[in-house]
Amino acid sequence: MKKALSFVWKILKSNLSLKIMALIFAVILWSYVLYATNPVRERVLQDITVRYLHAEDLKAKNLAIVGGLSDVLGSVDIRVKVNQRDLSLFSAQGAQANVDLSEIKGTGKYALKVKATLAYGQVLDVSPSEVTLTVDRLITKQVPVTVKTVGDVPAGYYAGPPEISPNFVNITGAQADVEKVVSALCSIDLNGLTTGYSKSVDVSLLDKNDNAVPSNLFSGDFPSVMVKLNVLSIKTVAVDAQGSIIGRDSVAPGYEITGITCNPATVRIIGEKSAIDAVASIPLMPYSVSGLSSDVVVPLDYSPPEGVTVLADEKAEVTINIREIMKKRSFTDIPVRYKNLSAGLTVSLDISAVDVTVTAGESRLSKISKTDIVPYIDLDGLAAGTYTLVVQFEVPSGFTSENFSSSAAAITVTIKKK
Repeated sequence: MKKALSFVWKILKSNLSLKIMALIFAVILWSYVLYATNPVRERVLQDITVRYLHAEDLKAKNLAIVGGLSDVLGSVDIRVKVNQRDLSLFSAQGAQANVDLSEIKGTGKYALKVKATLAYGQVLDVSPSEVTLTVDRLITKQVPVTVKTVGDVPAGYYAGPPEISPNFVNITGAQADVEKVVSALCSIDLNGLTTGYSKSVDVSLLDKNDNAVPSNLFSGDFPSVMVKLNVLSIKTVAVDAQGSIIGRDSVAPGYEITGITCNPATVRIIGEKSAIDAVASIPLMPYSVSGLSSDVVVPLDYSPPEGVTVLADEKAEVTINIREIMKKRSFTDIPVRYKNLSAGLTVSLDISAVDVTVTAGESRLSKISKTDIVPYIDLDGLAAGTYTLVVQFEVPSGFTSENFSSSAAAITVTIKKK
């Protein structure tokens, strides 16, 4: 066995140079045959973008494609044949797929051929080979724009209402597409904003169900509006109603101011940070109480300093309480009466008379006499026993129970059966 293998190896070894030369010759011969015969090869070019020619002619005819050209047919595959010698020059960059729109004469449906051209080689077929287009009238429509803010500015900041200009956009396209659009939405993101801006913002086109309508259905630039947005600092401060009331010392003679209140007591203010940091409270427009002798409720405008704005829809409501200057008058030894003693019972009081002090304005004090003052205790529903009861008063016209006080706030009574 070893001898046989050794013999074969000697033959191969002795003819190795010849075999190499034969191989080189075969390669040269094959290359020559290919060059001389120049055989044909087939290739498939995929996803070649379709170009729509003479689109300007449609516009001149007031026509437009429904649905947008790129959405109808955007690309095709082209099967080609090319000679062997041209393979090195062949590429997809030299391929074109065209649809001629000049064949369209009016509205309706059109089946147009997709025609392919090559820099090298021959087109065998195109897939798909034609495109069906729906043609409609070209119209322009004015669409109102609404504004929607999303999110919130950081704490300590305030975003004012966005101002847009114009408040509409014009869209141009096929009538069937244009009529789908009923409104446009300008969405403004407030998240993280600490400064305002003035810039162009794209809008979204919406149908009657608030679904988005693709903007590539329409000719011209992407619809947009100019948005001006102010972002300012904000804080809450007190309303200074006290400092806005003038003439306090000149109310009607014998009268005084007993209270000044404001609704609201605080307001939010906005402005540049340096401006609102200097504000501790917001004054109101001055109001004079000179000569007044009764309570008054008055609406007053806010009076913020320059560069500061008050966030309030309505004026501040200031209530000024004015009453007569209170004086006291004392009456002594006034009998205490009792009321509502049940039948079959008797009553005795540990104090039968009290001293009474009346506190009121001078005009009322001058009209009251001792006979007008009736202190009493109410025995309604009480059975036999001993009770400590509060002294009450029959209130004359023009007075309240708060005007009267007794030297004895309570009286001990003893109720017995007869």
